[in-house]
Amino acid sequence: MRKTVAMIAAVVVGALAVVSAGALTNPVAWAAAAVLVVVTAVAVATLSLTPAIQRVVVALGALLGLAAIALAIVEFAVRGYRTSSSAPLLGLLVGLAGLFVVIGVAAARSAPTPTALWSGAAVLAALGLVGGVLVGTTVPYLPLSRAISYTSADATTTLRLDAPGGAKAGDTLVAQVFRSGTGEVHAPEGWTPLRTTPLPGGSGSVSLFTTTATDATGPSTFTVDTPATLLGGVGAWSHVAGVTAPGDATGTGGAVTPAPAPDDHSTQVLYFVAGTGVADISAPEPLSDAWVVKVDNVVKATTALVTRPALADDPASPVSLTTSAPLAPWAAQTVVLQAQ
Repeated sequence: MRKTVAMIAAVVVGALAVVSAGALTNPVAWAAAAVLVVVTAVAVATLSLTPAIQRVVVALGALLGLAAIALAIVEFAVRGYRTSSSAPLLGLLVGLAGLFVVIGVAAARSAPTPTALWSGAAVLAALGLVGGVLVGTTVPYLPLSRAISYTSADATTTLRLDAPGGAKAGDTLVAQVFRSGTGEVHAPEGWTPLRTTPLPGGSGSVSLFTTTATDATGPSTFTVDTPATLLGGVGAWSHVAGVTAPGDATGTGGAVTPAPAPDDHSTQVLYFVAGTGVADISAPEPLSDAWVVKVDNVVKATTALVTRPALADDPASPVSLTTSAPLAPWAAQTVVLQAQ
């Protein structure tokens, strides 16, 4: 009976470990959990641990449970986000903690008398599992910038943007394309328009588009109806649940002041800037520039991407970007990536 209950407990622990890692749809996570559960079941059914070995195994479970609790606290109460590496680590810690305790108790030669060691280990493993599940179901991933690609062309009707080299299937791609003069920018099939903002005075416009990367994602060609100066860039971000462009701002000369983002902490905020004139963009701390593209021919122009730290504490605070030379006129578009 004791071994049967232990095997059922092992299955429950394996499932909770997958939840803790936020990997409910990941077949690799389920396969790994299944292997660990089978190994645990074999150990429970065949081993007969001496009291000394039992104490070692249970102590390992207690230490792993304590480590899982510490990681869960860091992600839930300190950082407020998970990463691609910390999420599976948390699932592995809570899973192994629970399984070690199961083995230590159920694979003993006889049912152990409750002691502070194995009772405490069971409590730590249980708390680790609860903390992991809480993190896995409520704490968002950190939206990760994978890679960027950008280029420019003059007096042309097409702009070919290479796919970001580090993009993976499922990543969110956001493209910015500036064109001089009046007219629209047409995206290739599969791209969704987010926002088009005309520059003051009819000197140009900047458009934003988004799509989801696939294994077959390659270069994308954006077109215009009449020859124009074209500048563009495309970035890839992982762990994004949705993308919106909630606001824009325009001006002439002086500092570039994008519209503030919504006050939602579970976001990555991006500011796409475009303007006539060639300039570098200086972003105040803790913001950083991700790309700057320039054309110094018929129509001088600059496009840039500036980012806040992912899940920043102040996504809605005002931004003032300094240019090395006046962008006259300019447009700045705010994009929000909702954390997954």
